[in-house]
Amino acid sequence: MERILQTLDAQWLEVAGSPAAQQAVRRWAGDHPLLDRFADLHEVVACRRDPETVHDVLLVLARFAPTDDLAARTVLQMLLPGIVRLVGTVGHGDPDAQDELVAIAFERIRTYPTTRNGSVAANVVLDVRKRYLQLRRTDNVVPMASIAETADERVGPEDHVLGVLLIEEIADAQRDGMMSGPVLDAIMRTRLGGERLRDVASEQGIEPELLCLRRWRAERRLRSLALAG
Repeated sequence: MERILQTLDAQWLEVAGSPAAQQAVRRWAGDHPLLDRFADLHEVVACRRDPETVHDVLLVLARFAPTDDLAARTVLQMLLPGIVRLVGTVGHGDPDAQDELVAIAFERIRTYPTTRNGSVAANVVLDVRKRYLQLRRTDNVVPMASIAETADERVGPEDHVLGVLLIEEIADAQRDGMMSGPVLDAIMRTRLGGERLRDVASEQGIEPELLCLRRWRAERRLRSLALAG
């Protein structure tokens, strides 16, 4: 049986080329000028590789998603790389992980709060991860809800990857003693939450230069772990 992620990619070609899709793109552009730049759904999804526009586009589509099936399906398609990552990090050993993670993601997208700010990608992926682990009754749930609530939709691409795609490595690194709690706090608050490094350093009672060095060392170790994995 073809796996659901492959099925979704195959179905998307048909969905994106349909007359309904063309009508939806025009309708969205009429409701929000940010989407006026896109000729079709292929271009909408392709913008997920553009850090200058992807966060704002996802935020608009997420606000349409509770009442617009195609908007919800488009958001899901844009978030598939993050779901693939979750399958590998939290779904290993579970033959139903793909189906369950996709189902949870789509449900979260359809119920996404229209007033919620921050990165849609980070919020949804972290919410899905948390919900999946709760359903599996695992003892290894890492409390990341506060990160999802404060994620900044305008973080750069490197920061976004650090925050979403390496979330498992960050949790493992802290558990393994590779970074202290204050350094983890600094990474999350400055990279995801958008807080200024100097403000976090002042709260911790150290010089910004020292905290910057500690953060750089910790992130270098995280990147080494990611490359090794």
